[in-house]
Amino acid sequence: MIMASIKKRTENALKLCGGADKDYTKQVVKTAKALLKMDNVLILSHRSPDGDTLGCAFALCRGMRSLCKKVTVRCADEIPGKYAFMSEGMEDQSFEPEHFVTVDIAGPHLLGSLAEEYEKKIEVCIDHHLRNNVEAPVKFVDTKAAATAEIIWLLLCAMGVEMDKGIASCLFAAISTDTGCFKYGSVTPRTHLIAVELMKYGVDCAGINFKLLDEVSQAQLELKKQALDTLEYCCDNQCAIVTVTTEMIEQTNASPEDLDGISNIPRSIAGVECGITMRQISDGWKISIRSSDKLNASDLCGKFGGGGHKAAAGCKFTESYEDAKKQLVTAVSEMLK
Repeated sequence: MIMASIKKRTENALKLCGGADKDYTKQVVKTAKALLKMDNVLILSHRSPDGDTLGCAFALCRGMRSLCKKVTVRCADEIPGKYAFMSEGMEDQSFEPEHFVTVDIAGPHLLGSLAEEYEKKIEVCIDHHLRNNVEAPVKFVDTKAAATAEIIWLLLCAMGVEMDKGIASCLFAAISTDTGCFKYGSVTPRTHLIAVELMKYGVDCAGINFKLLDEVSQAQLELKKQALDTLEYCCDNQCAIVTVTTEMIEQTNASPEDLDGISNIPRSIAGVECGITMRQISDGWKISIRSSDKLNASDLCGKFGGGGHKAAAGCKFTESYEDAKKQLVTAVSEMLK
């Protein structure tokens, strides 16, 4: 009877957003059933948290709590203040976690400092990245989803969670941030249809979009200014590179939150097919790639042990700046040919 109810709710939700085949329906049902069996749950988001991982985590947490379950969210890094609304009104729950769920995490390394403690305990993995190597008994990886939040919405519907403004706001924020306010190529009709459903609950869409995508601090603006001074072109001007050093971050007093948006600068230039942002970290260089359809960012970063999406991905180098840049430019040049 319970399985029939989950299946029926899944089918109804899928009808609202364009439908799906039997295998996909089974995956939704299987994952929803696994989550419903859990209590005392810890939901893990990825390090350097963004809107999608946090929106998914808090939406799922709110949803499961509404079913009288004990659930909490944990991240290895500090959660930026602009996402504070996601946990607004949620009470702290003290309990010993018995079950572990990851959202928007493509690999154990993305757990950051929590990897050693939790990577072998993950029971449910929910994600949309192309290269997912998380090991879990239940894995729901939908690479066609523009944001992991699309999957979370389906699961909450299948679980019988009654949607409210708090959950809807988390999911809308997650989808909007991971799609660049619905402008990336990963966006599908389903993305918009789910957003429409979420808007029915009074979500402050304009406020969320401004807060998460448009508003900048003075430190962030100054950092962008300095980053632009490093701008250089290669590969017949089809590739642009900007650099952010530790010194620049210290000079501008920029916080980790202020680094958001820097990666979009080089790709936004007319004629540029691949934008590279090289950010100095304690043990090397963190690379962010933004690309057009002419180049697969995930494939590029995959050459260096990274990954992500077709149009947005990342990797890391422990080599010198010049060596890292040379390897990247060579790879981009080969791929653009």
